[in-house]
Amino acid sequence: MLSNVGVEKKPYERYEANFWKLTIGLTLASLLNFANLYVVQPLLPVFAREFSLTPTMSSFAMSLTTLSLVIGLLFFGFLSDHIGRIGIIQWTLCLSVVPLLVIPLVDSYLWILMWRFITGFGIAGLPAVAIAYINEEIARSSRGLIVTIYIASNALGGMLGRFVSGYFADHYSWEVGFYVIGVFGAFICFGCFLLLPKSRFFVQYNRTLKEDFLGMLVHLKNQKLAFAFLFGMMIQFGFTGIWTYIPFYLEQEPFYLSIHLISLVYFTYLFGVFGSPFAGRLAAKYNILHLMFFGLITMVIGVWITTLQTVAFVVLGLSIVCFGFFIAHSLTSAWIGETATHHKSGASSFYFFSYYIGVTVGGTAVGEIWSTFHWIGVVVVCSILPAVFGALFFIVAKKV
Repeated sequence: MLSNVGVEKKPYERYEANFWKLTIGLTLASLLNFANLYVVQPLLPVFAREFSLTPTMSSFAMSLTTLSLVIGLLFFGFLSDHIGRIGIIQWTLCLSVVPLLVIPLVDSYLWILMWRFITGFGIAGLPAVAIAYINEEIARSSRGLIVTIYIASNALGGMLGRFVSGYFADHYSWEVGFYVIGVFGAFICFGCFLLLPKSRFFVQYNRTLKEDFLGMLVHLKNQKLAFAFLFGMMIQFGFTGIWTYIPFYLEQEPFYLSIHLISLVYFTYLFGVFGSPFAGRLAAKYNILHLMFFGLITMVIGVWITTLQTVAFVVLGLSIVCFGFFIAHSLTSAWIGETATHHKSGASSFYFFSYYIGVTVGGTAVGEIWSTFHWIGVVVVCSILPAVFGALFFIVAKKV
């Protein structure tokens, strides 16, 4: 009889069944998470009409979700270092599904906002833990594949949520879209309990919350990193502002598109899915700062193309926006990881904290610009702010 005593445990390689169980589990969880996060974005004009809201007030359904997501990232990131990864992924996923099934039953916008706030907190569990879980359980040689699939599923999940909600809002009611994603989510939760392998290499940390927090803040003393955090915040501010108010733009003159047709526009995110690996390949050959600047300029050009009032030009512009944004975003994240000389996880955490602050503020602050100056105002703000902070970041990064 063979004995397992003395057999050394090794991280999973791509040819092992558990590698693919983990990959499929995280991919499905990510699809659900980002479908859930962005399900309301095409519905903001619908909420504005149904509940007699201003565009800014309707955007709270998105921005409050990302606000609680920021809080959850900090909380679950700290908690997972003390109690483990897998339980947080599974149970927060279940928590995030509950509002999908409850929101269609409420008749008050305030209740929708409350449940969306709970949604964001539940969504935070997966992104707070996933990369640490991958790094612990997957062999270094196989991590690139799973991380690429995981990140791609983020964009695909966002597209899925927007398309489903737009389609059902146009053909049935917005509530049906929530039920569809909720039922889909319940099956995924069950699948994640079956698929995700138990942690074998988790090591409990003994740092306090204060030590973790200081490990993030210490990077603000580094001017390069501080301006990189601001740059990440501003490109996300601009990107979110464009995508939050594009439904209002396209449902009006001269387009008059239905919510279903507007939801199809979100498939331009596919250019972002291709943009990230494209940037990664170029980064091995060219200066990463120059590539980040290229991504920023590309994004700004795309934003201005959307002012040409034909559907074809708007779709072209949004495609270019996605391509440029994901180049700038993915390379900024990588640059921060390389530039931080210590507390690297704290630097990455602070970048994503800044990133989602940009989502939260961009989704709502741009609302007053839209109400006052319409689309040209949105374009000016969402292009100038990223460009200004991008220029400041590149100047500091090269000189300091």
